[in-house]
Amino acid sequence: MGKKSRRKKVGANKKFRPIIPHVARPFEGLDAEADLVAMREIIPAATLAAKTTPEYGSVDFYFATLLPDAAPAIVREDGVILIGMQTRSSTRDAGHDLGVALVAAIDRKKKIDEDVADYGVVRVDVRDAGPRINDMLASTQKMEIRSDLGFWIAEGQKNEEIEAVIEQTSKELIPSKAVPGVENTYWHDMGKHFVRWIRLEDEDQLFTALARMQAAGELSLGQGDRFIGAFRAAGLSIPVFEFPGEVDPETLTEPVKELEQKLAAALENKEPLNDDERRARAGLVSRQVSL
Repeated sequence: MGKKSRRKKVGANKKFRPIIPHVARPFEGLDAEADLVAMREIIPAATLAAKTTPEYGSVDFYFATLLPDAAPAIVREDGVILIGMQTRSSTRDAGHDLGVALVAAIDRKKKIDEDVADYGVVRVDVRDAGPRINDMLASTQKMEIRSDLGFWIAEGQKNEEIEAVIEQTSKELIPSKAVPGVENTYWHDMGKHFVRWIRLEDEDQLFTALARMQAAGELSLGQGDRFIGAFRAAGLSIPVFEFPGEVDPETLTEPVKELEQKLAAALENKEPLNDDERRARAGLVSRQVSL
């Protein structure tokens, strides 16, 4: 067989894969954007109830932080669909990856209903063509932080093997809680206590405002804490505060509200930065890392 013929044969068997463009802020425009970013990057165990549009069957399902073996999706024995946020494979667009996983899980659920498939992990290749999750959602609820991964199995289901994995994996989870009474602010116990503060503002404007606050000595929760920088996750900036000792998240509500008021005022300030503020901003930008 000549080279030309061999090329045709290989090409005929090759599966077409679309070019998936990079999306820096994949959940932009969704009401649940901050929750989805938190579940993808900083919360170890949580679920978020959602529903697809009529075009995609008006299907109820849950986003979940982590699934068994970091799977992209599972269909539980009670028929509930779970879509994983923390998975082993990804493209340059998390919205695309979640859409592909959800389409596959809905298809598996239909086959289960027709008795031609079984419950369990749904394996997908996120490089395949599919809709973005942003175009599939009709509604979302609020994220529910969990103390363990018991949501992997249906209530009342008995599976000793899975239960053993849940118990072992749950022991390794970082204790995390939402600071009550404020939005998108999370306390974590990592040996030391930290607060992560997810912000939705434009990054350039946010860092200018944070620089003004830092130069004025206002970038603190007033608990002896230290602002240690910010990281970028799915297009959002997340300032982080470290505490010298233990702190109860219940006591942080008012300090976070005061910090938000100071940030709002700094964002409204349109005066050019002074020398101290410019140095502070340069330091903030240089220390930011992207996850």
